Amino acid sequence: MLSRRNFLTLSKRADKNLNKSNDQAPDLLIYIFQRGAADGLNLVVPYADSNYYANRPNLAIPAPGSASDAAIDLDGFFGLNPDLSALLPMYEKGDLAMIHACGSLDSTHSHFQTQAFVDRGTVDVGFSTGWLARYVNASSTEQSSAFQSIAMSTAIPASLAGADQVVALSSIDGFNILAPESEIDLISEQLSDLFSGEQSLDNAAQATFAAVNIIADLNTDDFPVENDAQYPDSGFGNRLRDLAILIKSGIGVETASVDIGGWDTHDSQASALSLLAQDYANSLAAFYIDMGEHMSNISIITITEFGRRVTENGSAGTDHGTGNVAFVMGGGVNGGQVYSDWPGLNNSDLVGPGDLKVTTDYRTVVAELLDKRMFFTDHASLFPGFEVPEYVGLFTEKSSS
Repeated sequence: MLSRRNFLTLSKRADKNLNKSNDQAPDLLIYIFQRGAADGLNLVVPYADSNYYANRPNLAIPAPGSASDAAIDLDGFFGLNPDLSALLPMYEKGDLAMIHACGSLDSTHSHFQTQAFVDRGTVDVGFSTGWLARYVNASSTEQSSAFQSIAMSTAIPASLAGADQVVALSSIDGFNILAPESEIDLISEQLSDLFSGEQSLDNAAQATFAAVNIIADLNTDDFPVENDAQYPDSGFGNRLRDLAILIKSGIGVETASVDIGGWDTHDSQASALSLLAQDYANSLAAFYIDMGEHMSNISIITITEFGRRVTENGSAGTDHGTGNVAFVMGGGVNGGQVYSDWPGLNNSDLVGPGDLKVTTDYRTVVAELLDKRMFFTDHASLFPGFEVPEYVGLFTEKSSS
């Protein structure tokens, strides 16, 4: 079990890396998955493409300046959904960028299959590990803590399946042994004795016990929300707030995975998407504000498994599509731009049953982030069978010295 002395040593080292003024340490990577297939066409609106309005007479977000609930102009072609307005300051500062017509090349329109592809980084079903887990294992050192990788979830997501160092917790308060308080110490000791061997299961159990003890010793009041940030009282907002506490505490977080679900809007999309977009944007903006200067060494990437059909359906919603929009945020982002090799929304430009064509593979975005901000270039190990094309130019290159 990790001793308190070793924990404090790792904490000091991690805290030093988080706050150091030079660029020697890799960025802390946060991977956000919008599970359910978010409607990128209504999040970052291609208002200058007239076919957008022709295909969505009821669901389209009004063009900038045309209504009170109109899109916010970004570059003369794309507009930001007003429910994402909390992200506008980050965009204007240059710390947020979007990549449109982005996604995976899986065209099955199956949530299960496409999420598995995105999390694994390959369509090869022989790979049971996730791309993020393979990165974590490759970058792990003797100094990596038990909290090298965190999943803010009740279970380890597929992207982190197979990671040697990963802790899954849906909340700081809930990360403990479920038993009456008077019995926790005894049960903890009994479990520790039970899993005291040298088998992989024993090692995993001991790592979990160590993590539980570390969290139990963590006083969250020592790491308050800063800079007047306001987290929404939502599942996503609370997870990001807790993640901020864990990062500030210096326990050694290097990567984190956070999900926000509910984006499968086959019907009544207008109201559902509005609530989700506000929660997503307000939570992410609060995290950015709370972390303050630390954001110079944090990179966030948000993706979803696939987009929605270009044409709205008869139930005031949209069906499964292909191309979508990804978001990247952090001090190393060449932001204030929407990057896109826009394929167009004419019927002749669409693919499958009427989908936005993918012109930027999501793996290209991840590869550039890992290369320029994480000093990791072994893309073949993360994305087998995928030849990374020329980078988009999303990130500034971080110095390793």
